Amino acid sequence: MDGTAGKQTRTAFDPFTNGLFSGKGSKSWFWATGVQALCTCALLGLAMYAEGRPWEHHVRLIVVIGIVGTWSLALRTIRERLLELMRYWHKASHGLLRKASESGLHLVAVPVSDAQERYVKGCIWRLRLIAAGITIPFFVMPLLWSVVSLALAFTVGPLAQDYWEGVALFTMASALIVAGYLHWVILPLPVPVRVTGAQRPTFRSRVRRR
Repeated sequence: MDGTAGKQTRTAFDPFTNGLFSGKGSKSWFWATGVQALCTCALLGLAMYAEGRPWEHHVRLIVVIGIVGTWSLALRTIRERLLELMRYWHKASHGLLRKASESGLHLVAVPVSDAQERYVKGCIWRLRLIAAGITIPFFVMPLLWSVVSLALAFTVGPLAQDYWEGVALFTMASALIVAGYLHWVILPLPVPVRVTGAQRPTFRSRVRRR
């Protein structure tokens, strides 16, 4: 048993590679993000080709939409991976991860080692840092533009004041939306721990005995 635990510690532990759990949701979102990123790169090349042409502004708008789409899909992938890690950790901490015994007649709990616990917690922390890193530009730029727009609204004449006030309101709302989306990604709601079907007959038999 010690030799097996040592091999698992030396190799990269991933809770989604064993038969107890599979991260199909995050993998699907990851592939969608990759395809969207390739489309965005193609749109960037098209934007360079469209310079000086009548449809240049339309292509730039489509490129901005593609960048935002790639960013949102990347955050959605990170959130799905975080939820999968949290589900795994909650099941492990509540003793709900089980496998067949050597006799095959009943299920036994699967303990989580300290190295595996550190791996899961470290993955959660790193994913949150990545989400914050790719979100800060989308939050700081609208926030700075809102401050600049407010400053211009009070310095320019009355004809342009309404325009800059509207720009400030729009950029401030965009920054708040990005901040709310980041909070939704890195701090998801607690995942409920559900009792598996294999445990329900045991619980019912205990209730009947009482």
